[in-house]
Amino acid sequence: MPRDYVHLSRPGEEIGWEIRSYNATESTIEHRGKPVLLVEVEAGGCSFCDGSYASNLTGVNVEGYILRWQYRQNEEGRPVSEIEPITDPALQDEIAEILKPRYARSQINFF
Repeated sequence: MPRDYVHLSRPGEEIGWEIRSYNATESTIEHRGKPVLLVEVEAGGCSFCDGSYASNLTGVNVEGYILRWQYRQNEEGRPVSEIEPITDPALQDEIAEILKPRYARSQINFF
């Protein structure tokens, strides 16, 4: 079932403090002749509950197939696109294979 996706307010903006930061950037890939919206995320200076630390973590959120690109604005003036989530496990595997050179499978999330 299609859903609305509200685009990032400031694509590529770094959010954080001192040595910790979070960066999210939208991008697209083609799959079976259709555009797929991705949100690539990177976090730096991450500490965990067990006291461990990672200097850099990356991942990608696969939002879905783009049905209508920025077809309206929400109440805050941010663009909204209509997205078809990719729920079929076989299609998810195909897309994960495309993304695998850049991300480990555990870093690829489907919404």
